Amino acid sequence: MRAQATIVVYQVLLVLIAALAVYHLFPDPQVVKASVYGGLISVMMSLLMSFRTHQGLKKLRRGSHRGSFYIYLGVIERLVIAVALFVVGFMLLKLSPIYVVVGLIAGQLGFLVGGFKVKD
Repeated sequence: MRAQATIVVYQVLLVLIAALAVYHLFPDPQVVKASVYGGLISVMMSLLMSFRTHQGLKKLRRGSHRGSFYIYLGVIERLVIAVALFVVGFMLLKLSPIYVVVGLIAGQLGFLVGGFKVKD
């Protein structure tokens, strides 16, 4: 779990850096909200993935054959929740899709950089 905490810290830092960069280029609060929202989608998906992976590994260590079920369940959950959060952001909150995606990419880059830092 410590490794996942490191990854989430990197994700949040890159999302905040991206939000500040976007705000510097376009000083509109709605644009910043959209980029932070996209980044938080990425962070939430990482946390869900970590939870389901930990749950699956715990079941496998106990000898249960249902461990892989929790991994597959996590994949389906992440997809459904990500789509739902995008719908909420685009339809209900009326956020700009391009800046939501910019924030999402920043969060994914944070996941990538955090993953490399954990391996070191």
